[in-house]
Amino acid sequence: NNQSISITMGDDRLAAMATRYLIGKGHSRIGFIAGPKDYAVSGWRKQGWLDAMQEAGLETVGLCERGDFSFESGATTARALLSKADRPTAIIASNDQMAMATNSVAQELGLVVPDDLSLISFDNSPVVRFVQPPLTAIDQPVASTVSRAVELLISVQRGEDMPEMPVVVDGDLVERESVATLENSTADA
Repeated sequence: NNQSISITMGDDRLAAMATRYLIGKGHSRIGFIAGPKDYAVSGWRKQGWLDAMQEAGLETVGLCERGDFSFESGATTARALLSKADRPTAIIASNDQMAMATNSVAQELGLVVPDDLSLISFDNSPVVRFVQPPLTAIDQPVASTVSRAVELLISVQRGEDMPEMPVVVDGDLVERESVATLENSTADA
């Protein structure tokens, strides 16, 4: 039985969910710090952000920078985004290191998170709870993804019918204190 098993944590959907969440809070200039091109997940996350922005009719040109998941690259990309004349009012970073770097750069530039800049991280590793302010993050269900993979492997061994691939294990958005609702957001519509 050579059935292949394919599981996704729905990275594109999760990035789109984070983007829509910010749009719902009145943000229209939403920056995205993507990960390195050689990781498939970087492409999916960027695509999810792009899809949600386009669906809302929002501009994306000049709002995406690419880092390499390191703190240093997060600082460089955040500086590039935040030094623009019409800087983003929110940034989604593709991992916690780059999100924490964005938080530091914002402080360095005299911006207050979340009043001046809303920030959402991907990964939700324990460290983001201890940043000031604690970061809103996309939580990816790594443990349940692994256990689902094991269940599927056992089903294959038993010759049972397989679900449609890829199987998506859904993550969710954990709200903390790094996102603000933009006041009078309807006035600009």
